[in-house]
Amino acid sequence: MRCLHPILLLLACSSLFAQEKEKPISVPGMQPSGLEGSIAAFKSMPPDITLIPHGEGARHGHLWIRNLGHALVIAGEVDGDPPDFPKNQNWILSKDHIEVWLAAATDVAMPVIGWGNQFDQNVFPKGQDSCADLGKTEPGAPAPPEARQKKCREWVATQQRYRPVFKRLFMRQWLLTDYYSVESYATPAFEGVTRDFASDQPYYAEEVPAMLKPQGKVRTWVSRAWVSHDRPAYTFQIEIPYVAFPPLPTLELRDLRLMVDVFSPAPPGKKMGAFSTSSPIRVYGKPETFNWIRLEPARSFQMTPCDIGLTGTDKYRDDHPAWFIPQVDESLGWQSDAFILVNESHGYAYDPDGLSPVVRPIHNFWHGIGPGEWICGPELSYRESGTFQQLGQTVGEEGFDAKRAPDGTLLIKSGPRVYGSEFGSGQCGACPRVDMRMFSVDKDLNLHLALDLGGIVDNGTGQSEDFSLSDDWLKVSKFEQDPANDKGEPGPWSSTTWCLEGREYRKCGKKQNVEPPNPPLLKELRNAD
Repeated sequence: MRCLHPILLLLACSSLFAQEKEKPISVPGMQPSGLEGSIAAFKSMPPDITLIPHGEGARHGHLWIRNLGHALVIAGEVDGDPPDFPKNQNWILSKDHIEVWLAAATDVAMPVIGWGNQFDQNVFPKGQDSCADLGKTEPGAPAPPEARQKKCREWVATQQRYRPVFKRLFMRQWLLTDYYSVESYATPAFEGVTRDFASDQPYYAEEVPAMLKPQGKVRTWVSRAWVSHDRPAYTFQIEIPYVAFPPLPTLELRDLRLMVDVFSPAPPGKKMGAFSTSSPIRVYGKPETFNWIRLEPARSFQMTPCDIGLTGTDKYRDDHPAWFIPQVDESLGWQSDAFILVNESHGYAYDPDGLSPVVRPIHNFWHGIGPGEWICGPELSYRESGTFQQLGQTVGEEGFDAKRAPDGTLLIKSGPRVYGSEFGSGQCGACPRVDMRMFSVDKDLNLHLALDLGGIVDNGTGQSEDFSLSDDWLKVSKFEQDPANDKGEPGPWSSTTWCLEGREYRKCGKKQNVEPPNPPLLKELRNAD
């Protein structure tokens, strides 16, 4: 491309040049056997990266990068004086050490600053300026009082401080020596989010952002050499297991951003020494300036045996792209857990509240029906060989099961289970809810709600419920306890039974003054006595 108008097209031409210049570094696969500590297996191949010295005393060196299928391996050699590795973790920055940066994306897409309640989601696309519109329900509505606007602006300002700290949870920086491995970027950010932003958020502090807390152990082997003019000062090998990776936005692990810095000891009066880097455009904490590496071949993961993809739904049942961290015990099988980024929402938040965004965990689960045949949840789906069908229902993990009826009809059970309102509001918002549903699926994978016995239980009055099923699931019985009497004595139990007829369960019996199931299925609802 020729830039005929330099003044007008300078930015466009520079951007195009940068895109054309940047090429991914191919990372081939490698067998892990016999690699610990030795870089001999790498030396027969040209290095992938030549380190770029910065400052007097910076070491020259080379790097090789390989994929083991469960971990990323970085091998390196550097010249110079014998290394002076720290004997104390607090001295890492002032001594010889290696820093490795890793990110799976150059940016983290987040929702517009906002919050939600039981009725809707609210967003502030103009930041603090949006506070002037707070509470307006129709054109011409008056502006909110100044005190309310002030509180709103303070809330927005808090989110603007929180978001850059939160984004750091999507990147990793390890300080590595022959003895120490310290994650020094996401870990302090995790502590900062927990301490400075989430400590007073009851809907957030206990559960989130625990999924983003750095996990796993990065291992480093260092071999010192007899220093001479034709030998390196030391060689190293670093193994980063997938479980220690930052969150991944795709199930196909192919493109990553990686940067390696090799630091020399600090001279007198300085906190850090000169360094050499793998990236010619290195900027601290900016993944777009790291080296672009590409695994060849890519490492593909599968979310559940149904292969449902990497998505999740929020409280409003809207779908969002998800992130996940590969689990080491499932690295050769199926993944189950992911998360989405959404604005916090709870029932009575009619003014700005909570944090924006929060992590909403997505836990997927499954049940085998037969060889190669599966059902999965919470978004109910079916897979058998090459057949995949989303069935359009949301189910719970507790009590999730499936079996074939005598006529071949597939029966799917959700529950019985007890759960609570996600918003904690609405009719009897704090009351427990019961899920007991049976579905039938015909040979054409048409789903039919065969029985729905779920509902709200006002257990404050002494009411209770429980269920029993025959072994073949052809009969389902619901047990109900009446409210306590005026003396506080527990009410009697009755039972109603439904029998499967074709694709539906129909009422086929009722009894009074019965004994409830023992042990109970819904022990959360059973009275203490």
